[in-house]
Amino acid sequence: MREDFAFRGKRLFIAIELPDYVRTSLCSLRGLAKGFHWVDPERYHLTLKFIGDIPGQFQKEIEQALDRFDVGHFILPIKGVGRFPERGKAHAVWAGVGTGHPRLFQLQKRIDDALFNIGIEPERRRYCPHITLARVNQASDETVRQYVKRTEMFEAAPFHVERFHLFRSETAAGRRVHVREKTWELRTSDQLAS
Repeated sequence: MREDFAFRGKRLFIAIELPDYVRTSLCSLRGLAKGFHWVDPERYHLTLKFIGDIPGQFQKEIEQALDRFDVGHFILPIKGVGRFPERGKAHAVWAGVGTGHPRLFQLQKRIDDALFNIGIEPERRRYCPHITLARVNQASDETVRQYVKRTEMFEAAPFHVERFHLFRSETAAGRRVHVREKTWELRTSDQLAS
């Protein structure tokens, strides 16, 4: 990829969208603390891979790399609230997916491997699936601690994951928006067996 810092490419990431009923449940966690910058519920998602700024012509290679593997549908819980980092000054609070599902981790690993084959480095940190709820840079450590303590037992209804998407992140009319670029359908059990 180009390392020209003046280059302004597309800012891309791969994620799972959340159904409306999950977004509504997550909205119940808003407003329970002061000094948080809450994420717009329209932007709630579960990141599988952050790619970053890339040249436009490289997007086709990314899309082709992700066309080459099969992973089946799975169900994900929405469970727990935490913070990043766990120690020191927090910069974000998030909702988790409990222990997740083995297919979530399989999907994330296959995406990482496919993109590594075309020159995109894998994430160095262990994959920690989460839905960012708020940035908390301006909140005190005690406020963040109390918020996580009050909400850590949060649960929403699980949802069926049937697809994942490539998104473009951009600023429009002064606000950050996510635009779907391409969608991949996950396989049903019958399709995986054939």
